[in-house]
Amino acid sequence: MFDSLSPLVRSILNAILIGTGGFLVAFLVSKLSSLLLSRMTGKAWGRFIGNLLALGIVIGTLTWMLNVAGAAAVVVILATALTGALSLGSENIASDLVTGVKLFATRLFQIGDNVSIADQEGEVLEITLTYIVLLNEDGDRIIIRNSDVVAGTIINYSKRTEHKIEVQISIPVSQDLEKVTAAILEGLKGFSTITEDTHKPGVICETVSEGRMNLLVYAFITDQPDYNAEKTRLMVATLRALKQNNIDLSD
Repeated sequence: MFDSLSPLVRSILNAILIGTGGFLVAFLVSKLSSLLLSRMTGKAWGRFIGNLLALGIVIGTLTWMLNVAGAAAVVVILATALTGALSLGSENIASDLVTGVKLFATRLFQIGDNVSIADQEGEVLEITLTYIVLLNEDGDRIIIRNSDVVAGTIINYSKRTEHKIEVQISIPVSQDLEKVTAAILEGLKGFSTITEDTHKPGVICETVSEGRMNLLVYAFITDQPDYNAEKTRLMVATLRALKQNNIDLSD
């Protein structure tokens, strides 16, 4: 196809064609394998196996490219690939891949878990060899590289049997803080089935400003919570307790 060109240029162009075709095949195999295997092994493992198959094809393609290009063209191809990789910021892809394998092996979290990773919180939507995707409370998709996942603290809320929820209320400084606290704690006695002293509801006066006391009310619940619904339930129980004790929140 490139007979009129010099041997070096011809080998490079042939290698580029092989690479283009190989990477396209790897992409298709990854998508199709993930789709088919997800039905048998689950979404996370389906994507994992699909990515591994794609990685094998990429490695085989690179080997074929180097064999076709020859020793002289290898220098040109590697230099070009390295420059492109650096310009795209992909110098950490290898680290992400290794970390991705570790995450699948240790199974610190899985799809559907509520987690805190790299200062981001949300539900795990996707787990791949190079990144994970979280869905936060605002409906935003947050993509986190695997190397960033293990660089910080990972909190898997779904693995806990007790979960802490909090709400904030503001009351006038003219109110008796002891009376307010006692009223709230009395109203929250039946809020949770947890009876341990270390997990009982509590009230903390965080700040006092502009004639008002800002209180943090917290409680513990079990199972897999809907945090928004449980926080609403906690707020309703708190306000009901204050109302029953004739505690006015207005100035």
